[in-house]
Amino acid sequence: MARGRIPKPKQLNDLKVDTHKRRRHQAEPVPLKDHTTCPEHLNDVARDKWTEITTLLDQMGLLSSADSDALELYCAAYSRYRKVEEMVKNFGEAIISPVNKYPMISPYSTVMNKNLETCRRLLIEFGLTPAARSRCAITPTGKDNSGWGEFFKVAG
Repeated sequence: MARGRIPKPKQLNDLKVDTHKRRRHQAEPVPLKDHTTCPEHLNDVARDKWTEITTLLDQMGLLSSADSDALELYCAAYSRYRKVEEMVKNFGEAIISPVNKYPMISPYSTVMNKNLETCRRLLIEFGLTPAARSRCAITPTGKDNSGWGEFFKVAG
């Protein structure tokens, strides 16, 4: 059963300009801000993307070893996308059916589009698309200037 939208992580929600702070989950677990190591089984394209994305997330203050599986999935999907994109360039987005001589969508094109959609969704999860960034705002000091920060702190 669907339960509504997938909640955004508190870290991204804190950056987002949001007037509904009372709806936020205040006791969200905080992962360690440590570096992750690239899995050995990733190919060269995925490893290059791993290095690029972890550097970017580290600069944004969003890198955590808790996200290593999601990063691995993104890098693997990106690698598959690039591989299949070359196949589409070589064979085209449509092929002629050998049975009835009608053009049909290439299976490479279908796989390419599925991996592209996977990459897009994972980029949104990490706040790395223009639309996801447009919903975020960083104050110059990096602190909450609304005056409600102390009011909404979880007692510990």
